[in-house]
Amino acid sequence: MSEFTDMKDDLLSRVERGIKHGNAIGVKSLDLFLVKSNELAINMDAGIITAQRGGHIGVGCRCVLDKKIGFASSSGITDTAVNFAIESAITGAKMNQPDDRWESFIHNPNSGKEGIIDASVLDVTSEEAVRGADQIFQEAKAFDSRITSVSGGVYVEYGAFAVGNSDGILKASASTGTFGQSYITAVENGKTKTGFDYIMDRGVPSFDGIGTKGAKKAVKLLDSSPLGKSEQTKFVFDPIAAGQFIRTALSNSVNGKSVVEGRSAFADRIGDQVGVKNLNIYDDGQIFEDPNVHAIDGEGYPRTKTPIIENGVLKTFIFDNYYAKAYGTESTGNANRAGPQPYEALPTVAPTTISVSPGSKDLNGLIAEIENGILVTDFMMGMMHSNLISGDFSVVSPSSFVIENGAIKHPLDAVTIAGNLYNAFQQIIAFGSDNKLTFMGKVPSVAFDGFTVSG
Repeated sequence: MSEFTDMKDDLLSRVERGIKHGNAIGVKSLDLFLVKSNELAINMDAGIITAQRGGHIGVGCRCVLDKKIGFASSSGITDTAVNFAIESAITGAKMNQPDDRWESFIHNPNSGKEGIIDASVLDVTSEEAVRGADQIFQEAKAFDSRITSVSGGVYVEYGAFAVGNSDGILKASASTGTFGQSYITAVENGKTKTGFDYIMDRGVPSFDGIGTKGAKKAVKLLDSSPLGKSEQTKFVFDPIAAGQFIRTALSNSVNGKSVVEGRSAFADRIGDQVGVKNLNIYDDGQIFEDPNVHAIDGEGYPRTKTPIIENGVLKTFIFDNYYAKAYGTESTGNANRAGPQPYEALPTVAPTTISVSPGSKDLNGLIAEIENGILVTDFMMGMMHSNLISGDFSVVSPSSFVIENGAIKHPLDAVTIAGNLYNAFQQIIAFGSDNKLTFMGKVPSVAFDGFTVSG
């Protein structure tokens, strides 16, 4: 516990010493990113459970010399590792070409609020995590004899990162989180179907039902039959499918880098009506129960709630510091350090948690209003292969159902769904009340009209 309590202060002191070292050797403009985290991963694969401890510990440094930018990283956070990253970044900057877009690192002294910090995460042992994974496995296997494979696992993590720059910024943020998920395979008469369920929390949740729910989905799909036609129709996407769809639609269109580089379909549409009037989408970096939420982004800019679309009108794009300056605005706190080791990555523009304002009816209420249509559940295949410039998409839904007369009739074999990501915002006919935090955002079920389905 004491290690975690002191983690932010320890990282901040190391960043501060690094900045002083850089200034002492003549670098007037640099920033440092230090991270330290602990992870416990319990993986299930075909009934075999394995445990692994790991984490991230390292430093990334950017420096600017006469508008020449250099970047270097090093594993470890000792003064030697930090100084090595600084000196290597200097060497790299001298070899690069000037970047006339470069202005400065962030100056904003504020921070957002931390997400929920749950100390119980720190005390989870590998034995407890294995029991959680085994509970998921046993639930799934006991549900039905047609369950042939159970994969997934339990993942527990806690840690902190700190950011500082030579312009006086010195900030840190910490987090705790637990994830549990199941991928269940059911087989009958040569037909194979899969079901998925998950849980995510800043603390240590109960894993009750994760295996059962995933197994129930897989077994239910064994009764599927072909659609047998191609038509334009109405759709209801559950929160997972809707979250995946909307996040994909926004991944390029409101990304500040794509806007600056002229690759966004929404680049010149600020103030335009791009969706139905009750469509409200936010990039919300302050959903405190989300394990991915921090007080600051990967450059030290405060996380906040950014309105992307309000009442159907495009309000803003999301930016890190570099592309915000290039566009002529301020960062929105969307600098992300992505990759297997975040300290090895330069900041890139990415959403935090996409949130969509809910409606008044639950999923069943939305389905009741559809005379004929398709219910899409869980993830769709091929979504990120959509044409993000034009918005055209064609994806496969392995977990969908026929809707007739306002009720679910039967599951379908895999169907193909096609349409346009950006036109879809104008094709929304209703939002559910079941606003659920998923890996793709905090999004309710959404009903659309006018996509094409075939299968």
